Amino acid sequence: MEIVWSGSNLISLSLIEEINLIKEYTNLIIFDYKKLLNFLNENGKDKLRNILTENGIKPLLISHDFKFDLGNKNEEILNIYNLSKELDVPFLLVNPCEKPFNLSFNVALEVFSKDFSKFLSQIDLSLILRINAFSVVNTLSKAYKVLSMVKDKKLNLGFDTFHFYISGEDLDVFRDKDLCRIKFVFLKDAENVPKYYLRENQQLFPGEGVIPLEQILIYLREGGFDGYIVPEVIRPEYAKMDPKEYVFRLMDTTKRVLASL
Repeated sequence: MEIVWSGSNLISLSLIEEINLIKEYTNLIIFDYKKLLNFLNENGKDKLRNILTENGIKPLLISHDFKFDLGNKNEEILNIYNLSKELDVPFLLVNPCEKPFNLSFNVALEVFSKDFSKFLSQIDLSLILRINAFSVVNTLSKAYKVLSMVKDKKLNLGFDTFHFYISGEDLDVFRDKDLCRIKFVFLKDAENVPKYYLRENQQLFPGEGVIPLEQILIYLREGGFDGYIVPEVIRPEYAKMDPKEYVFRLMDTTKRVLASL
């Protein structure tokens, strides 16, 4: 399991500022799409390649907020796909849309999977479908239903510990699945409040909340997961921290959780 920096952690930093901060902790990065575009508009792709090479940094994914909409060409995601190809970024992130109000979850998943299969036919990167508790793919079980319907090995999963926790699924859900299809684990903890009250801004550093992260990671590892660990924590108070202190605490708490396995 390798630790990956996510550009979504400190939105206030520029791409160059975060590379200078994280290079002593990891050589793997997930670009934030807006930061990336800002850099490219001012400096260009060759300058970015040079900076990545000089600092020994390898990009894996471009993080963005666009959702895969049903019946849509999803041109924004295709633009990110083309940019990923140009920058040798090996994975493409896809965020599922919300469930249409007029469809049941089963029907919505079928429609989503059909549209997604068509979309995949245009792509030759590994796609990461990020499970989101507020989307049509809101649980690990539903994500594996999508995998079973799409039947394309290019499709893999991004698993978010915070969204898994608020989805209410039991740990037993890990036991009957090929967990090597999960390529990224977005690691974060949560405040000790009822799950149905939790919102994104109530996340905590790994190991400082109530999510059973060690148990989850043990189940994942035993089920075949050997991918990337992405500590990614959204909390207004953390955004006010000194960036160096934030990065140190995020990486330190993450390493402590992993060391306990």
